[in-house]
Amino acid sequence: MEDGTMTRPKLKDFRGETIDMDCRRCDRHGVYDRKALVKKFGARIEFMEIRRRLAIGCDLYGTDRCEANFPCLLAANILIDKGKT
Repeated sequence: MEDGTMTRPKLKDFRGETIDMDCRRCDRHGVYDRKALVKKFGARIEFMEIRRRLAIGCDLYGTDRCEANFPCLLAANILIDKGKT
């Protein structure tokens, strides 16, 4: 953005067929169908909110120690502003 702020990516910003989420801390991994996530949450949902919802059930869910991430975003060169998580 022109003012130097970074927006958090939304599901609509990623065009791959699948979304992968990993967490090194709790050794969880999942691969999700993008179309199914759009149907369930809508295309405007932010990846940080998807992370929050998919991590439900993890002991570290909702804490600063949660390390769940989306390798597919890195591969697509889509960045998440970790300062706003």
